[in-house]
Amino acid sequence: MAGTAGLAGCFDSSGQTTEDGGTGDGTDGGTSTEGGASLADDTLDYPAGRPATDVQFNRYSLGNYAHTLQDQLFEEVARGYADGSVRPDLLEDMTVDGRTLTLTFPEGFKWWNGDDLTAEDYYIGLEIDRLQSPEQSPIESNTLVDDYTIERTFKTAVSPNLMKANVAETFVNTPRSIYREYLTRYEEASNESERESVTSDLLDMSITTQQLIDEGLGNALYRVTGFNSSETILEKFEDHPYASRTDIPKVRIIPETTADVESLSVNDQLDMNPDVLMSESQQSRYPDNIENVYRLNWFRTQKFTFNFKNEHIARLPVRRAIVNAVDFESMVAAMRQAGTVGAPAENQTALRSTIHEEYLGEDFVDQLIDYPVGKDLDAATQLLEDAGYTKENGTWVDPDGESFTFTVLTQNNNTQVQATKVFNDQLNAFGIQTEISTVSSTDYYQRLQTYEADIFWIWHVAKALWHPTAYFSNNFYGIEVGDPSSGNETGPTGKPFTTTIPSEVGATEISGSGKEIQPAQLMNDLPNSESAEQVRERTRDLVQWFNYALPDFVFVEEDSGYWGDTQDFSMPTGDDYELNTNRPGEFSFKNGWISSNSQ
Repeated sequence: MAGTAGLAGCFDSSGQTTEDGGTGDGTDGGTSTEGGASLADDTLDYPAGRPATDVQFNRYSLGNYAHTLQDQLFEEVARGYADGSVRPDLLEDMTVDGRTLTLTFPEGFKWWNGDDLTAEDYYIGLEIDRLQSPEQSPIESNTLVDDYTIERTFKTAVSPNLMKANVAETFVNTPRSIYREYLTRYEEASNESERESVTSDLLDMSITTQQLIDEGLGNALYRVTGFNSSETILEKFEDHPYASRTDIPKVRIIPETTADVESLSVNDQLDMNPDVLMSESQQSRYPDNIENVYRLNWFRTQKFTFNFKNEHIARLPVRRAIVNAVDFESMVAAMRQAGTVGAPAENQTALRSTIHEEYLGEDFVDQLIDYPVGKDLDAATQLLEDAGYTKENGTWVDPDGESFTFTVLTQNNNTQVQATKVFNDQLNAFGIQTEISTVSSTDYYQRLQTYEADIFWIWHVAKALWHPTAYFSNNFYGIEVGDPSSGNETGPTGKPFTTTIPSEVGATEISGSGKEIQPAQLMNDLPNSESAEQVRERTRDLVQWFNYALPDFVFVEEDSGYWGDTQDFSMPTGDDYELNTNRPGEFSFKNGWISSNSQ
């Protein structure tokens, strides 16, 4: 409905744009490419994800998986809230009895192709996940009790909230029409080699956006009807149980990774940003009809990951010197100018500070090593000199007198580029030579996982939860150490599976024999903790390791929420609906709580 938002192209019968901008039937499709959108009266425009032409929807093939578009097109089973709870989203109920989590699905939901959405569509994904590696899986069994009930039994006793968290932020995105054959093959596999063969075929399978449309493989309130590299068009799915809640018939999703979202916002060409707040600088530039609708004290942070395969990065004094040599406030200030709403991280705990009290306690946090938020060049200098490094002509050289340069990998989104540039400039000014390698968002995660750079930018939260398991997750969104059963001493970034930290919390050096810790195994065990007390004990050990060893460092804690056109649309503010959950604007949209103000 944005005032000047015209469609960038028109769609042929397959849903994709034709070469000449026509629809393939000799008409112009009723759209305009010159502003003053013909869809302005009935379309909600917002940015999200990558172009639909660049992604696919097989969740097991992660290289080009449509992570963000998935959120718009599939029903979410359960979600975490800022108070630490996990509650049903699509689910009608979720209950715990001993080691068994029972998931009850509602009736009345359908796939876009008209098939009933049943518990089997979710059960198939759960069982594939378990059978890919049954020995390592924490799940003993998944049982399809009936069309709308699943019983999920854990191998060991797990705290009830963690049992529920195990299915939070998961979607009904394994339709039985596509994935049942793979589950059958896993069930018939008699050994690891046969399972790996099925997995290989599953990884090679792709579900294109066109196939999603043709076979009706989504199930959310709005279904995809057309797409090109500039936009994805959705129409309300009238058979959805929430269809009567909203009078908005059409949605236009603009790829945030390729479009100039800031210019579109300033020129009143967007109606909403579903998981972003306007910063102070943006509020002065955006139209008067755009307001921050809801603000959320979010879970997400951002970090730089250290690659211990670099001989200098592998040295603790060098990692500590880097953290002391940069000013987090300057990095975050540059991000604010690019639109980020957030604050510098004040403690190196790997956790969001808002959950410190519950999982660590203030006394524990106060004992930890205190790294500066602003740079401390004297401390950085002392650390390097004590490690045998010297400065020659303003540049640090190693104990052998050899120069060195760190490669810093970052994504090409403006906020990440700005933060990385400040980080790079400050290290260079201090005498640590660095060079930036910038990669497009489309290719970033594939490039990151080659682990060929020395320092990597990445988000720091692996799951949409206000819980330690979201941060201490053994992958690149958490803190990747690697597979402790691999037989190697270190993982893909050279971080050791077994290491030693001080016995005393907050000590900067190891005295005596110290305390041996296995961080990868601890992170793998954390989601399967039996009690809240065990969660706290394991979290404290991991936080002490992170604070002492600095495998990564967190530099910003983000706030979230959403902004929207409150003149043309009715958007929930949290007064009528509980919105203290991830992506509150998207959550409101998918529930049909956003309507026009035309009535």
